[in-house]
Amino acid sequence: MTTDPNTLLLLGLLKGQRQHGYQLNEFIERNLGRFTTLKKATAYAALDRLEKQGWIEATTEQEGNRPARRVYGLTPGGEQQFFALLRAHLSRPEPVAFYGDLGMMFVNQLPPAEVKRLLSERRESLEIQIAGLERVPTHEGAFGQGLFGVDLAISRQLALLRADRQWLSQTLGGLPDGFSEGEI
Repeated sequence: MTTDPNTLLLLGLLKGQRQHGYQLNEFIERNLGRFTTLKKATAYAALDRLEKQGWIEATTEQEGNRPARRVYGLTPGGEQQFFALLRAHLSRPEPVAFYGDLGMMFVNQLPPAEVKRLLSERRESLEIQIAGLERVPTHEGAFGQGLFGVDLAISRQLALLRADRQWLSQTLGGLPDGFSEGEI
């Protein structure tokens, strides 16, 4: 079984209702940018793959004199795959691979003052992301106030961002003013 998060995302969105590709991409771009980096071309390629696997079906529909468009819907096999992926994603932590950590590995290649400035900029960027997520309203879900699926995802992202901010603050506070390249 694939554990591809894009497959889970697309099957989950189609579980709710049949949609055409443009609708899917608009919704992802407008509402889920914090949770996925799925781009339009990748989404269409994934939809084609899911159709070939028999997990979704596409029909061509035309409204009035608008151009015909492909509308995607979940098949029974796709619904089974969605639930299997959902269970796998909920029960197992994903591998932790933060691309920003690659920069940390080579931080000693930069002058100390620049490292402090860049890490301070990073912390400011985290503050903006945290503030944006804190403004997202909570929803009444099946499990109660603030426990709707979107709320849980936002709550988790906030916890991770706050932990990163705390780590950055501690790291910045612990760096001496003129630390040498070998001290990082």
